[in-house]
Amino acid sequence: MSDKLKTLAMLDVAEVLLKESGKPLAIQDIMKSVAEAKEIPFDDIDRLTQLYMDITQSAKFVYCGDDQWDLKERNLELWDKDGYAFVHAEDIEEDTEEDLDFTEFVLEEEEAEVEAEEDEDEEEEDLDEEIKEEKAYIDVELPVKSTDDEDLDEPEIEFDDDYDEDEYNDIMDDFEDMYDE
Repeated sequence: MSDKLKTLAMLDVAEVLLKESGKPLAIQDIMKSVAEAKEIPFDDIDRLTQLYMDITQSAKFVYCGDDQWDLKERNLELWDKDGYAFVHAEDIEEDTEEDLDFTEFVLEEEEAEVEAEEDEDEEEEDLDEEIKEEKAYIDVELPVKSTDDEDLDEPEIEFDDDYDEDEYNDIMDDFEDMYDE
């Protein structure tokens, strides 16, 4: 390859290669030729991925079907087509369903249900025993006192000897006035 290609950007090298070929090229061939021209190692995935993205997103190139890319200026009729426009009915594989035998799944489910029922029975027995033990503790009689208003005695409040209710009210009034301002 010429030294001129080495100085160009990778996308420009792809454009020159397509102009020289005069026909659409496979994307792999374009990338391989650009990598050789720019002396990019094939294991430099980052740069090759960037080249692929640049080609597929550039306005200079157009997809021609069958993994072929060409210059848009030579294929203006394809500029607004997406990849699905190139799929033909004979290329579409029919979605064939295999006949599935669900009997083994059903058997596994039934076995699992039987095991679950057995586990539940064991858990119920254990629970019954625990309930009997708890009832033995709960059956203790405790005195119950009513909480109705008529049964409640008002608690007696004992004040210190030096407590003055008027003085307390004055302090609280001053405190309220302070926050009202």
